[in-house]
Parts: sequence; structure tokens; C-alpha cells
Amino acid sequence: MATLIEDLRHMTAAWDRPGPQVLAGALVRLPLYPRIGAVISYRAAAWCWDHHLRPLALWLQASTIRSAGAEIHPAARIGGGLAIIHTVGIVVGHEVVAGDNLVLYHQVTLGHTGRGDGQPRIGDNVRIGAGAKVLGPVTVGDGAWIGANAVVLGDVPAGAVATGTWRGPVADRSDEVTS
Repeated sequence: MATLIEDLRHMTAAWDRPGPQVLAGALVRLPLYPRIGAVISYRAAAWCWDHHLRPLALWLQASTIRSAGAEIHPAARIGGGLAIIHTVGIVVGHEVVAGDNLVLYHQVTLGHTGRGDGQPRIGDNVRIGAGAKVLGPVTVGDGAWIGANAVVLGDVPAGAVATGTWRGPVADRSDEVTS
């Protein structure tokens, strides 16, 4: 429950409308904001998954897909402060591990490349822009931002901004240049 309250606080802060009655306000908005329902449903499904109620967890996941358009696998490990700005098209794979204060925009995919080679590890205070894909066994460092429509296939250092097709930071070859 503490993680869910932290999620709601972070989500309302991401809306630039923090308030003293975060939980009550979020519950009143639940029918109007699928993003709140998606986070609550993910937390409930993850709890069920951890307590070996896997059919119920998968049913909750399926109902979230139908109601909010977000597919977050209950086996994914996401820290407190999860904020989903728009739910439509979000896909989070079963091996994803993410830290606290993750912000996801619409059409974000966190998963594997199709070769079964692992899924992303996301640090704390990361923002992932609309349409971004973070694929494979990559690590996204704390405080990094992934730009809209970026395709991340390599590690992103802490505090970096990844845009376009990201395969990792460009090596500094200034010492190899001869005059």
C-alpha cells in the first residue's frame, strides 16, 4: 500500500497538480483517468504474482489491457513512484526491473529484442518519452531521459539523454587524432 501511495504522489506531481489529499483525489479520478487504474491494477497483479495467485495476476493484466491499453507484466519489478502519463500502447516485459520514480509516456515498450536475450534494467528518476523502445539487456542509469521515439539498444549512462537509435555513448577518440 505504501508503494501505491508513492505511485499516486509521483503521478500527481507529474501532472503538476500535487495535493494534500492525493489518495482520495486519485480514487475520485479513477474512472476518469485510466493511468491511475493501470498503476493500481499493476500493483495488485504484481502482489498476486508474488503470492502465487498467477491466474488472478494474469486476469488483472488482461483487464488492464482492455480498460487502459497498457500491458505491464505482473512479474516486472517497478519501484515506487511509477507515473504513467498516457496509458495507450505501453508494454513492459516480464523481466524488466525499474527503480523509483519512473515516468512513462504513451507507446513505450520495455522488453526483449525477440532473441530472448534479456530485458532492460532501469535506474531511479528515469523518464521515457512517447514511442520510445528500450530493448534487450540494457541498463539505463539514474536520472537518464529517453527521448520520444528513441530506440535504445545499448546502455545509457546516468544523467544522459538518449535520442534516435541509441547503441551506447560515442567513444572519445580525440587522443587518436594526429595533426
